[in-house]
Amino acid sequence: MSADVIAEEGFLRRWARMKSSPEPVEQAVAVEAPVPAVQPPPVEEARPLPTLDDVARLTPESDYSAFVAKGVDKAVQRMALKKLFADPNFAVMDGLDIYISDYNKAAPLTDAMLAALKHAPGVLDRLLGEDEDDHPPAEGEGAPTQETT
Repeated sequence: MSADVIAEEGFLRRWARMKSSPEPVEQAVAVEAPVPAVQPPPVEEARPLPTLDDVARLTPESDYSAFVAKGVDKAVQRMALKKLFADPNFAVMDGLDIYISDYNKAAPLTDAMLAALKHAPGVLDRLLGEDEDDHPPAEGEGAPTQETT
């Protein structure tokens, strides 16, 4: 196929045609380059997994990576991380400490706040450009007056 036919056909139509054709589509064969000889990484000596005795010897300057590796007992991991985060360097509040409150418990609105919100429907109607004829009068507003001509 020429490039003009492919460009006119479009991607989706070409994909649908190729998908529905029973003939196998010729695919480009990648020429394999010779693979340079790669030496396997040196095998590390298998260190024994840390225990609770190792946790007792930890200091804030210790390397904690062995305690979070695969295969370490969960109790040992928890104790090591508990010891790590007991360090006062990790107890510093950051700039996001305003978000630590529980916002699931809403504070009740006071009467003063509710009184301040009574004007909101009228302001919103004016801002949104809604006609007052579309809404029934609110309490205390009285019936709309009709002009006579």
